[in-house]
Amino acid sequence: MPASRQGIASTPYKSKERAPNMVGGSPRILIIRLSAIGDVVRVLPALQILRDALPDAHIDWVVEKKAADICIDHPSLDGTIVFDRPEGAWKAAKAFLALCNNIRNRRYDIVIDFHGILKSGLIAWTSRARKRYGFARPRSQELSYLFTNRRTKLPPRTLNRVEENVILCEAVVPSRAGWPGATIEVPPDVQDSVDEFVDSTFEAGKRLVAVHAPVDRREKRWPLDYFAEVCDLLIADGRYEVMLTWGPGQRHIAQKVFDRCRRSPVIAPETPDLKHYAWLMNRADLYVGGDTGPMHIAAAMGTPVVAIFTGTNALQHAPYQSTCEVLTPERARELAPAEEAAETTLSPITPTMVYDACVRILAPNKKTG
Repeated sequence: MPASRQGIASTPYKSKERAPNMVGGSPRILIIRLSAIGDVVRVLPALQILRDALPDAHIDWVVEKKAADICIDHPSLDGTIVFDRPEGAWKAAKAFLALCNNIRNRRYDIVIDFHGILKSGLIAWTSRARKRYGFARPRSQELSYLFTNRRTKLPPRTLNRVEENVILCEAVVPSRAGWPGATIEVPPDVQDSVDEFVDSTFEAGKRLVAVHAPVDRREKRWPLDYFAEVCDLLIADGRYEVMLTWGPGQRHIAQKVFDRCRRSPVIAPETPDLKHYAWLMNRADLYVGGDTGPMHIAAAMGTPVVAIFTGTNALQHAPYQSTCEVLTPERARELAPAEEAAETTLSPITPTMVYDACVRILAPNKKTG
């Protein structure tokens, strides 16, 4: 990574980043996308468009702590401003005010609000940047459009979130040919640690399938019994090994899936941060799971995805321009024989459908990362 671009985490109270100077009139740009993990990942292509169009610009990103590892040390960023929101309304308000003061003192020329909520709009407004880009209504929420002065109206059709972000970015810089990739920078010591675990745990001759069952939102959940059955089908096939992954506070869900299995998948160890998880996904040959941040991390690392969509719009939220097979209730009804569809009670997406999708997507090894 070039020494001139180091993503350095800072608190909202005091920046640890050097104070760069404008060189030759190059703009100072702030990207605002505070959370969630998957949404932060889906702004990375827009970041790359900005960097390619403005190679000498100074580009920072303000992000909440939970998703900060996606941005920190990114080769296309000069700095990362991490908002570590404390517990309690009063403390959180004071921390947010300090964050806004920090950003105002940096004197940005351009601010791009990819988040589109009241909090991100206030950050854009208090920056005092001359050009403040954001979404127009209805994509802009919580009156955030009032705090921008260059508003982008999206087409009326349903777009993937990545497409929306690129359209907003193209209001700042001209469109480009081709499609930029998403990058999550992982330091060598983290790579070595994850490599040691994978190489010592799994057989080199088999494909490694990462299965991620935990999902916070109820409407996104697929039955744990079904996840267990997919694990059994993959392991019984003989060509695959299965690793159950999980995030903070979610190990018990991976354990529940394990307990329901007749065979023995491996429960992944705790990953200290998102960079460890990203490299774990890089080492996997396939990711299986629902609409979550880990799904988007896997896609960003070039790992093929079998995405199980139960309650959210796959057109908006599926990995974009990645090797991916998306299973939705509508698609499941197309695939299922009439008698199978009639017997389905838990979900029209059955474990057999997911297993078949895994086999199809791994038949030619399409992994690029």
